[in-house]
This record gives sequence, structure tokens and C-alpha cells, in this order.
Amino acid sequence: MKKLILVLPLFVLLFSCNQSKKGAWNEEDKKRAQEEIAKIEGELSALGDKKDDFINCYLEKVEDNYDNFLAADNDEPGCTKLATECASQLFE
Repeated sequence: MKKLILVLPLFVLLFSCNQSKKGAWNEEDKKRAQEEIAKIEGELSALGDKKDDFINCYLEKVEDNYDNFLAADNDEPGCTKLATECASQLFE
């Protein structure tokens, strides 16, 4: 029982250190976001040679504005706004 009491705080600490937050997503959330972008990458071909710049801008904005992938995935209007901002920046 004493071992459990000593080990439990360690697990809590390790788990909490791996959580995403605005501007600092964990690798799992970053990977999920990149996988979602990959699903629509063909639709982004209209951006031509600016496609990669758009994707990088979008992923950076999403990470900066949401605590994690799930929060971003549940806010389609907000993510659409971020995508529009990136497109506007690229074609100014």
C-alpha cells in the first residue's frame, strides 16, 4: 500500500506534463491535426506553391488558439476563421 501511495503522485505528474495547452500541444495532438490536414490536402492544391505555407500557418494558429486538438476539432467556425486568416496573409 505504501508503494502505491508513493507511485501514484509520480504517475499524476507524468500524465500532467504531457498534456497540451495553447501554444504547446503534445505530439499526439500535433499528429492528429496533421492527419486531418492530410485528409484534405488534395483540396488545397489550388493554393499551388503556397500550400505548405498555408498548412504551416494554419497548424500554428490552431495550436496557438486551442488547448488541444479536440477543442479545435469541436470549433469548426473558429477553425474556418483561422484558415481564412492564413489564406489572406498568403495572398496579400
